Amino acid sequence: MTGLALSLAQDLAYRLRGHWRRSLSEPLWGRSALIALPRVLPGEGEARLPHRAPWCLGPERFERLLLTLSELSRLVCLDTALKPHHDPQACISLTFDGGWRDTLDVAAPLLEHYAIPASIFINTGWLHRPHGAWRETLGEGLWQRQHPTRIRDALGDAGLPLPPMPPKHPDTAYSRALLGYLLELAQHDPCTLEAIGDALHGELGQPRQGLDAFSVRRLERDGLIRFGARGVGMRALETQDDDAIRWQVRHSRQALARLCREPLAAFAYPDSQPSPRVQQLVNRCGVSLALAGQGGWLGRHDNPLALPRIAVNQHLAGSPGRLFDHLLGQL
Repeated sequence: MTGLALSLAQDLAYRLRGHWRRSLSEPLWGRSALIALPRVLPGEGEARLPHRAPWCLGPERFERLLLTLSELSRLVCLDTALKPHHDPQACISLTFDGGWRDTLDVAAPLLEHYAIPASIFINTGWLHRPHGAWRETLGEGLWQRQHPTRIRDALGDAGLPLPPMPPKHPDTAYSRALLGYLLELAQHDPCTLEAIGDALHGELGQPRQGLDAFSVRRLERDGLIRFGARGVGMRALETQDDDAIRWQVRHSRQALARLCREPLAAFAYPDSQPSPRVQQLVNRCGVSLALAGQGGWLGRHDNPLALPRIAVNQHLAGSPGRLFDHLLGQL
């Protein structure tokens, strides 16, 4: 059996198992879910490279994902998904985290083409001056050979593990080594990594990673996309003290209120599973609805300060059968 035939057979098996699961469990009648989507890059090939794949989709897989979800459910705005309903089709709302520039250039045109609403939770520190997410700055700087010696020196001076230096012609093997290195770095002090990312982003002359204020206003004006706050910086709230968490939440919400006509009331944590301490601090800042990064379908007894979302990665987005099986497995 060829690789393509095997892939199609596996996809069919996953879809059939999804139908079987659905017949044995509660139907989707009255169900709702929030989907947490990764960043969408301009090219399919660049998104599939190992050092990008865990956090990115390409445009083809993103479009395929939209079509698969449209087959399975009604794709609705966040406010609609959070309200009880009695429709036979599930209601699913799409959410993006971070506010990446690619959302404007790649994801938004596809959403507009299919008239699908979405919510973007942005780190407001990116709006007025270019910042550098450390994983993007280091990963792309090394991959594209942007002063790799300077990157190595900055990491060494901070006492961090040194990166694998890029070959003359970076290939998939190097991309895989780069992924391992980035995952290793993620175990180190987030403050140090954030500072290095900010400093090197300007030095390396990398393009803006996040949306600017004008683009946010333009996307909101078009009507399909609404914006919510996710803090000022990219760092997880759990790693910060109480005062810093309160500052992150208040300043990001205030910045969004000045920028948007109708900012979302919901807040999205940078943390996948926020602790009770973080939830309590966020609530004291006036937030009554907040979204976590993991979970399943919405339910009547969900904690409103940690509403679950179903994360979709490249592996699931590229296979309707796997996606169908995964979503129904969350019931």
